[in-house]
Amino acid sequence: MKHTLLSLIPLLLSLLMSCQESMEDKAARAAADYTRKYCPTPVINYTRTDSVSFNKSTRTYTYYCTFSGPLDDPSVIATHREQLIQLLTSSVRESTHMKPYVEAGVRFQYVCRSEKAPREVLLQLGF
Repeated sequence: MKHTLLSLIPLLLSLLMSCQESMEDKAARAAADYTRKYCPTPVINYTRTDSVSFNKSTRTYTYYCTFSGPLDDPSVIATHREQLIQLLTSSVRESTHMKPYVEAGVRFQYVCRSEKAPREVLLQLGF
């Protein structure tokens, strides 16, 4: 009996190793978990994250956000567009949590809507 159990160990180890989660599966799970646990987030700097998703076929991690207060104004977005782009891209690239995805070449996208007019997209950014 002992000999039979010992001979099964390599088989069990190989099965466990083959069940490792792919980067795409991990990203999709992480996005869904984040959305379920934290979204919508509290408003910080006039921005709320409504949800996060990962599209496996395009390998795109998308943040859906809402701008409020003074940021909920197309003219303010137009005036400060470059600073907003810089802020959003650096927040992803400097995140230790996102580092494996950045290194794997995952695309990131932000879709930011107006709180006053939820159908209006104030900023859409992909990088």
